Amino acid sequence: MADLHSLTEVELQHESLRLSVCPALGGAITRLCVDGIDLLRPWDGSDTVRRTGCFVLAPFSNRVGDGGFMHEGTRYPLRNLSAEHPLPIHGVAWKRAWSLTEQTSTSLRLTFTHQPEGEGVLDWPFAFEVEHEIKLDGTGVALQLRLRNIDSRSMPAGLGWHPYFLRHEACRLQFEAQGIWQNDAQNLPFKKAPIPAEWDFSSEQSLQQPGLDNCFVGRTKPVTIRWPNEGVALTMHASESLDHLVVFTPPAEMGFFAVEPVSHANNALCMDDPDANGIQVLQPGDTMQVSCKLQIQRMARTVQ
Repeated sequence: MADLHSLTEVELQHESLRLSVCPALGGAITRLCVDGIDLLRPWDGSDTVRRTGCFVLAPFSNRVGDGGFMHEGTRYPLRNLSAEHPLPIHGVAWKRAWSLTEQTSTSLRLTFTHQPEGEGVLDWPFAFEVEHEIKLDGTGVALQLRLRNIDSRSMPAGLGWHPYFLRHEACRLQFEAQGIWQNDAQNLPFKKAPIPAEWDFSSEQSLQQPGLDNCFVGRTKPVTIRWPNEGVALTMHASESLDHLVVFTPPAEMGFFAVEPVSHANNALCMDDPDANGIQVLQPGDTMQVSCKLQIQRMARTVQ
């Protein structure tokens, strides 16, 4: 847990767009609003990064089964870093303090370095550094991640973001994908399947309560979220390599949902062919880079 006294927020602003970050709390985005309308779930001020608006997924996304993974003939065990989940989840970076290395009124750069020392080897067995750039402009928010292997060995790697969007009334969602992973009892993928009608958002749909906690594969177009009652639309333009999309829709009374652009399938580290499911292998000194633009537009309010 982080020290509440150290959880200072850094705020960026461009005209009516505001974004706040807490470097000590997983480098998380703690607020994103336009004209005072929150788009991400605002942080509740606690020392729990899962109560923020968005955090970085590095060096892997979502869950890892089997208590570890194989890489180049060696098995690497992983421990669970989250008491709320029975399996290792979301990588390491969200559970560590980041450093603020650059800042202007509309942009900042955060960095985090992991060394597999002591018990840290069970968090992730390879040394890496990750850099997160956030910039505001007249069209929205530009996010960029760079992950560099600083180990002496090759390492498997993945990246992404975990935004929690506010479930304003009458929220609408649209995205296209080629398929979906069905989950087993541990919420691990076991079968790739066509997208069933109730989970098909290829045409804009009211979010409702689809009960999703699944990874879609083959995303090629931007994701669009509209809040007609608030008069706001957000379009997520993610890197081509972020062609997987984890969609999490807890019960509506929770007040949020997640649409996560990521580079690989859930549990890809343990699949027979991790590379085919999005895992990149970085040689020593190699860098993986992804970006995501959140285009934000005001529109006329239409109460639904």
